[in-house]
Amino acid sequence: MSARLRLAGLGLALAVVAVFASPLLLRHMDFFLVRQVELVGLRYLAPESILVALELPAELNLFDDRRALEERAERLPGVVAAQVRRRPPGTLQLVFRERPAVAFAPGPEGLVALDTAARPLPYHPAVTGLDLPVIPRPDTQLVRTLWQVRVRDSALYREVQSARRLGPDGVVLELTNQELVVRSIPSAEEIRALGAVRNHLAATGRRFELLDARFAGRVFARRGGV
Repeated sequence: MSARLRLAGLGLALAVVAVFASPLLLRHMDFFLVRQVELVGLRYLAPESILVALELPAELNLFDDRRALEERAERLPGVVAAQVRRRPPGTLQLVFRERPAVAFAPGPEGLVALDTAARPLPYHPAVTGLDLPVIPRPDTQLVRTLWQVRVRDSALYREVQSARRLGPDGVVLELTNQELVVRSIPSAEEIRALGAVRNHLAATGRRFELLDARFAGRVFARRGGV
């Protein structure tokens, strides 16, 4: 092997070592101490409570273990995922994805927001401005039904004021002046059919108080609720 090739190989090896060793070296440099923390993506969680819960050390370095911080953030109630971004020389950016709130249920101190699994979320209704359907109690079936409606027809979901069970496999969605009855966790096709019938009745000026979409391929309209 020629001297030139040996020198090139040595240079490549040193470059690889530098890449992996540099974070270890940079962690000991005061120049990269974190002086500013930016929280991105928070809509419902209070930034102050996040910072307190993370317990960031006073001498935090920008190149300290990023994954450890991300794991702590992802364990916080209401957080789905968190990503740490470094902005040298001293800004640490934490990007959050919060758990979606689907419904409210009564709690010991007022309404409690629930996620897609009917688990409580630390979102205060008055502070966040959330406008969600109300259900009688934390109920996975009701929450999953509302989530399916939200995913398939967000406009309809926004009209729902409350929801309750009807028998073993039915759910009543209460709108301002109407009630819609669907099967528990309805399919996309059933939600589309319900929307089509509502639109047709509205376009033709026909009034109704209840639509029952629990029957495959058919939606029944009638006056009076259930």
